[in-house]
Amino acid sequence: MAERVLTIEDLRVSFDTYAGEVQAVRGVSLHVDAGEVLAIVGESGCGKSVTAQTIMKLNPMPPARIAGGKIQLGEYDIVAASEKEMQKIRGKEVSMIFQDPMTCMNPTTQVGKQVIESVRLHTKMGRKEAAEQAVDHLTRVHIPNPKERVKQYPHEFSGGMRQRAMIAMALSCKPKLLIADEPTTALDVTIQAQIMQLLAELRSQMNTAIILITHDLGVVAGIADRVAVMYAGKIVETGTVNEIFYEHKHPYTEALLGSLPHTDARKQERLISIPGTPPDLLNPPKGCGFAARCRHCMQICREELPPAYPIGETGHASSCFLLHPDCPSAEERGDRT
Repeated sequence: MAERVLTIEDLRVSFDTYAGEVQAVRGVSLHVDAGEVLAIVGESGCGKSVTAQTIMKLNPMPPARIAGGKIQLGEYDIVAASEKEMQKIRGKEVSMIFQDPMTCMNPTTQVGKQVIESVRLHTKMGRKEAAEQAVDHLTRVHIPNPKERVKQYPHEFSGGMRQRAMIAMALSCKPKLLIADEPTTALDVTIQAQIMQLLAELRSQMNTAIILITHDLGVVAGIADRVAVMYAGKIVETGTVNEIFYEHKHPYTEALLGSLPHTDARKQERLISIPGTPPDLLNPPKGCGFAARCRHCMQICREELPPAYPIGETGHASSCFLLHPDCPSAEERGDRT
């Protein structure tokens, strides 16, 4: 049985603003094992990045606040950890790859020096040994001429090369968990594929657990083992890639997959859009967050939060009253078309 790297239970994160409390994450529970890739998918503003950043306590506090729940990273209780403890944990136990590497790297410092700093911060290596490690890490992420590249500045790298350098920095101390927050958003399709292939290679070589934050379901299909679908600050469905793509049970998952373009050019079907807008998390609904946009919506969906109904014995679960054993038929519900 694989080692459990991360366990999150009933995590709630709020932002205290002048307008009131924004409940960005509303009771998220998930886990990741060593060598596993968990993809968290959902539209913008659903709480994916806030969840990921809370694992490393990167959200500024205040205005952010962990309102409740548990985050266990190996032996570390993240919620209870002080900032001094988090400085030891970040990079060594968990690292993060951000969307835009240009804004996350120091433009005035050579790329090699930035990797060296990351290595020396968490190890007792001397500068010479750390410099050799920097070249080794750039080689591992397939950056050509690494001995010359370590002397260059971020602006001398292409977008794909900068992202590779960020991955090298993130993996320099061999963390148990790597969080990739939409790592291919700013890249063209060809480079996207190369970066995802690189992450897959590094996962198999180092047995690193990966949380992949994305809205691109095509990326998910190629690398993830399990998928958590997130909406309005809650996880509404979890399962293996095949279960989410071919045996999904939540209407939001169905709508997300239905909005994807068809790969068969002969089919001239119009893309399906999801009507309405996500709920305002300043005043979240007391029932299902997707109720107002769901064509299967029943009265109970607006009044109560649905529990996570298990589907089989593989861990597949969906938070939808359609799975309740006493749920009426489509005709009785009067589903919208």
